[in-house]
Amino acid sequence: MAPSSFTGIFSPRKERHHTTQNSITGLFKNSFSLSTLFAMGALGQTVLMLALPARYALLPTAALLLHAMASTALALRSGDTVLSDIVPGRTSAVLPRESYDPHSSDSDSNSNSNTPFPSRPGTTGVVVMHLGVRLNHPLGVLAPGAREMGEHFVACNARVLARAREFGCLGASPWRADTTLLTVYYFRTVEGLHAFARDPVHRAAWDWYNSSVAKRLGYTRIGIFHEIFYAAPGAHESVYVNMPPTLLGAASAVVRNNATGEDEWVSPLVKGASGSALRSMYSRMGREKEDAEPSS
Repeated sequence: MAPSSFTGIFSPRKERHHTTQNSITGLFKNSFSLSTLFAMGALGQTVLMLALPARYALLPTAALLLHAMASTALALRSGDTVLSDIVPGRTSAVLPRESYDPHSSDSDSNSNSNTPFPSRPGTTGVVVMHLGVRLNHPLGVLAPGAREMGEHFVACNARVLARAREFGCLGASPWRADTTLLTVYYFRTVEGLHAFARDPVHRAAWDWYNSSVAKRLGYTRIGIFHEIFYAAPGAHESVYVNMPPTLLGAASAVVRNNATGEDEWVSPLVKGASGSALRSMYSRMGREKEDAEPSS
């Protein structure tokens, strides 16, 4: 495969490209069934009807309905609300180098390349960790211990992102369903992930779970889980079509700019997933041909 020059969708910047939103608050709505939410809304409206004249009691409901209708109409008319984060066309995620020199004349040197991206995809491995918590209680986020668990979960997420260079963390992607919260993390190396596991913030969360949950709440009230995968060089690839930055495509790697001596945040999203270097699954893995083994 001939060397290729990848063009990043986003230019290197001083701050992380895509911030990770806290999904703890979203669990509140998912902790209750639709019928329960309807009942809560009906109760609130009944209280307003009893406390206020009818023409005033209906104002909150009317305002919410008008806001929803207006927002939908504007989105259908302009498309800006729906498409604001969409990256048109085909893209792929190519893991950036750890350093580069934009003033260098060499485009294919591991130590002094003039571009953050390697000349071919799949040259480095990536570690994927699924870290999650599940609230096994009818009250969901109102269950005993849920607030403390959320605080530890948020603290661990903040620490791993704050020390991204030290841990080799490429980014995090939060997901939630019902009373389960899952965050997908990407690391450059297993050693970096292990360093995070030994961090005092993570240890404090683990010690709290083993003591408080085990002794006071019981293990069945709050569930935790993790899965770890290592994709070797030449054994991972990605493609995104008309998608906002998602999963590894939403990562931000800390890359040293040797010309300035400063760290920059580089998004792995590159253009041209339909081009020669990114035209197929095997080419996106960086393999010479379909029956080739992953490169070491």
